[in-house]
Parts: sequence; structure tokens; C-alpha cells
Amino acid sequence: MQTGKQNKFLQSMLVDPSMFWVMVLIVYFAGQIPILSKPFRLLSTWVHELGHGLGAIISGGSFEQMIITPRFSGLAHTFSGGDLERVVVLLSGLLGPAIAGGLMLILTRRFGRSRPALLILAAALFATLILWAGDNFTRISVLGFGIVVSLIAVKASPLIRSASAHVIALAFCLNAVADFSYFFMNSSNLEINGGKSDTTALADIIGGPHIFWAIVPSLLSILILFMALKLSGGFGKNPPR
Repeated sequence: MQTGKQNKFLQSMLVDPSMFWVMVLIVYFAGQIPILSKPFRLLSTWVHELGHGLGAIISGGSFEQMIITPRFSGLAHTFSGGDLERVVVLLSGLLGPAIAGGLMLILTRRFGRSRPALLILAAALFATLILWAGDNFTRISVLGFGIVVSLIAVKASPLIRSASAHVIALAFCLNAVADFSYFFMNSSNLEINGGKSDTTALADIIGGPHIFWAIVPSLLSILILFMALKLSGGFGKNPPR
């Protein structure tokens, strides 16, 4: 009986627009607990670095390797041409978590396609393992996440599968908003862009104060998340099927 009530409550969070915000708050506060937030912070770091790499490929450059550290920092070794290509690479990483979370949320909540959403995520993790993982910690991390996500997609019940996809999508989205301090960092603890943060590198390439190029990706992340929530029925319109 208790399990039935829990399932009913979970189901209501997945389909009821008003209860959806309860789930947002639960995921947010769970993310403040270190032991619960670690896997999602690692996944968000991976998405950020993958964004840099894919940005390099899209802009005509190359993506050589990715490194993720246990302290939730990362490094994407990319090669790009001129300043415009570098800007694309930098912005792709900064906006990566918001874009990934928004797309997952739309696919899972609006279209009810949690299994494809999770399988796409797993495929990207395995692609990272095969093509770009640069050290053992990165290989173990993306392999482990890939296996877990694949098992949920294939073996879990529809309710658990949908809930898992929601949680991962929201974790990406909330990381993009809650980790705004990263946008305002002047330096990086890894040797990339000469030790500069992504936003400092943007300011050096384009010009203007660092604070401006910290605010721009912050506002873009908020806009992406707003549109994702609107399209996914988070504001009470277009309820998920």
C-alpha cells in the first residue's frame, strides 16, 4: 500500500505541472547534499567539456581528448582556427549543461520519450569513452555512467525510467543556474586558455570587461531553461503525454 502511494505521488510529479515544481525543489535541495550531488556534478562537468569538444568539431576544428577530475573540474583538448571558432568552442562549453538539460526535459516531459533520451545520453557517454577519454578516471567515470544510464533505459519500469530522466535533466538545468559562480571566475585550476577561465578567455578574444562576458552566458542559460520549461509544459501549458 505504501509503495502504491509513493508511486502515485511520483506519477503526479511527472505529469502535473504544479507538482513538477515540487520535483524541481527536491532535486535542487538534494543537490546541496555532497554525497548526493557528486555524480550529477561529474555528469555536468562531462557535459560542459563535451560542449567544448563538439563546438570545436562544429566550427571546423578538432576534439582531441577530455579529462575529468575527481574535484569536478575538466579539460577539453581542442584545436580551432581563428578567434570566431574559439568563441564558438568557449560558448558551447558554457551553455552545454543548459542545452543538454533543456533538450532532455523537452524530450522526456513534452513527448514522453524517456527511453530515447536516456539512450542518447548513454551513447554520448560511450562515445566519449571510445573517442575522447584522456585518462583512467575519465574512462571509468563515463563507462560507469554509461552502464547505469543504459540499464535504467532498458530494464527499469516506465515510471522509474521517466523519473530518472527527469532528475538527470533537472540536475543539468539546475547546475547551469546554480553554478553561476563559475561564469564569474577569472582563472581556472587547469592549464587551459593559459590558466584563464572560459569567460576571461572570451573577454580577451572579443574585448570588453570580464563581468560582461560572465553575465552574457548566465542570461543565455536562463533563457534556454525558460524556453525548455515552457516547451515541456513546466508552466502548465502543453502537458506531457
